[in-house]
Amino acid sequence: MLNQESSEVINFILITVTYFLPALIANGAPVVFIGKLVKRPRPLDRNVLFIDGKPILGPNKTLEGFIIGVASGLIVGVAYSLIFNNVNFTIYGLTMGLGAMVGDAFNSFIKRRLSIRSGDPFIPMDQLSFIVSSYLLVKVLRIDRLCGINLGLKYFSMIVVIVLILHPLSNLVSYVLGLKDKPW
Repeated sequence: MLNQESSEVINFILITVTYFLPALIANGAPVVFIGKLVKRPRPLDRNVLFIDGKPILGPNKTLEGFIIGVASGLIVGVAYSLIFNNVNFTIYGLTMGLGAMVGDAFNSFIKRRLSIRSGDPFIPMDQLSFIVSSYLLVKVLRIDRLCGINLGLKYFSMIVVIVLILHPLSNLVSYVLGLKDKPW
């Protein structure tokens, strides 16, 4: 049996994951669905080169993946709206999903500027860019308050720890399942 302190920690972790689930799902959904739903995904940057002569984002960031990610966050938000009887969670899920995709794209932009090839690791940015941008977008737009929650720094700090542990593990599982070309 768990003592009171352990129970509180587990509850805090579960609440944190619940708050960030739209971003977590949005970040993983393109990897899972892009090959199954779209045979020839289109690059989000349309293969346009930046002023430095390098791709803006690279071939792994696709329009369809971006849309799937945002839509996945929205779907989680709709589910939350039904579960919590608060339609504002639809906006929350959409914002989290959009934030995740923007953060992931920004990470790719920075990687290309640093001549890091598409798919190669960029630690810890690969793990954190999507969660940081989701959090910032929700906080700046005050979407958390709209839903009646306060997505404070304690939740952000906890999700950073969780993501730093789970992201490499999920990449390895995706690699083993054949969803990714590399295990990182």
